[in-house]
Amino acid sequence: MGQLTNFFTKHDAVIETQPSAIRQLVLFVLGWAGLQAIAITVSVTVRAILSYIYTNPIELANALGHISYPASINIISYVILLVVLVMVDWDTLKKLLPSFIRLSVVFKGIGYGALILLAGIALNSLYLAFGIDLSDNANESSITAIMRNYPFFSIIAFVIAGPICEEITYRLGLFGLLRRLNRYVAYAVTFLFFGLIHFDFDTTNMINELLNLPFYIIAGLI
Repeated sequence: MGQLTNFFTKHDAVIETQPSAIRQLVLFVLGWAGLQAIAITVSVTVRAILSYIYTNPIELANALGHISYPASINIISYVILLVVLVMVDWDTLKKLLPSFIRLSVVFKGIGYGALILLAGIALNSLYLAFGIDLSDNANESSITAIMRNYPFFSIIAFVIAGPICEEITYRLGLFGLLRRLNRYVAYAVTFLFFGLIHFDFDTTNMINELLNLPFYIIAGLI
């Protein structure tokens, strides 16, 4: 139990400066619901532009079916959300930045990340040992296709903007808010919620998604 407490304490030390509870709630709602709202707005805008460019229904359908359509929506949405979140709580983020460039924090982060990745590999090996072969959900497959076709912009969206948005939304927002009540509950709820937002509730293979859920939760630990 002492090691577990020490683990949590080290993680808490990274976030020494906390915004107000109201601002934490705003960050969480903006990051969670805001991404959906921004994506819908961007989708409608891009679709309108394509409709103006391609007056032929067949050409329009081909344009909407091309990988560049979901790619543009994802990339633009994450960049816009990052700008919004940074603007909302720049004062807190500005105070937190020095802690993330300290070598001790960087090495600890790499170490924790490596341990969690090993846990994911171990879980995957366990599945394979029982003959369970997991497949990616539609969202992961789409992101993989986008990264394969647009690697540079994908790095901006999925390697830089996306993870920073998730950190602000779930660690600074949701976790910080719940931590005011109970630290361990905050960890449990945040990890579970993070896992569920990556869960494909529309899938026809629900068993596959349920087996993938632990991997989504492990990603939340990182």
